[in-house]
Amino acid sequence: MNSTELDFEKPLIELERHLTQLDTFREAHPELDLTEGFAALKHNAETLTKQTFQKLSRWDKVRLARHPQRPQASLYIDALLDDPVELRSDKLYGDDRALIGGFAWFEDQPVVYLAQQKGTNLVERQEMNFGYTHPEGYRKARRLMQLANKFNRPLLCFVDTPGAHFDLRSEEYGQATAIAENLAEMIQMRVPILVVIIGEGGSGGALAIAVGNRVLMMEYAIYCVAPPEACSGIVWKDKGEHAPEATEGYKPTAPDLLKVGVIDQVIREPLGGAHRDPDSAARNVKRAMRKHLTELMQMTEKQLIQQRCDRYRNLGLFGEDEM
Repeated sequence: MNSTELDFEKPLIELERHLTQLDTFREAHPELDLTEGFAALKHNAETLTKQTFQKLSRWDKVRLARHPQRPQASLYIDALLDDPVELRSDKLYGDDRALIGGFAWFEDQPVVYLAQQKGTNLVERQEMNFGYTHPEGYRKARRLMQLANKFNRPLLCFVDTPGAHFDLRSEEYGQATAIAENLAEMIQMRVPILVVIIGEGGSGGALAIAVGNRVLMMEYAIYCVAPPEACSGIVWKDKGEHAPEATEGYKPTAPDLLKVGVIDQVIREPLGGAHRDPDSAARNVKRAMRKHLTELMQMTEKQLIQQRCDRYRNLGLFGEDEM
């Protein structure tokens, strides 16, 4: 099994290999009529994939959210935004490649974008801290938030991080303050804020760019207060061995969060996950973004701020009938 394949993907990928081989054989031997056999095998592959993904556990979805081949923010930026111009540095200490942002156009609408990224190979992952954002990244994000406000441009945020960087240097450089200032900045912004969680939405590291008027989430993304391994360590006092059980307990998946109002829409992924068909995944994201941004653009500045405040004040509130 390829090291990038998950265990439940193995039989599906093996069946797809047989399909490819049969298709190649068909092309090499046009005198043979293999249409019926090929169609039956293709139908079996689709049926097996649907059945497998209908039975995924929450822990399986966590693993999908972390899949090494899962489309990263750069793919969505290239596919959805026109003429992106990246801005770098927090103008204080330096630049953080784990969080990028700049100016762009989304369907003829000028926007400011923010995006977290993990890297697609070892060199990129080291450069991008494996997605863990430093204070410089959050301060750069705040600078771009202020520019969005100044030039009256909607803010688009693509979230994909296991969390904020937790080393000593990050604490010394003001990690907690940088995150807190971002939260305060976003809650009072006068422009629409649209957030899409494309992979992992880990703790305050994700929330620092996710205080939106609308929060959308990919079908196999996760959004949680702490990684399952950390929850396992807190509850079972272990080194993450009970992460699957922790995941079932605190429910960080998109359908779970939609039920309790943490997110506004689950964006369907192609059969087998976004990594199996990135182009289709990007098209699905674009349709959802277009719908929500169009609605948000009809709201006044006062309505945008009030709706954002009400949204986050009401999170976690339940009546007696819901307990």
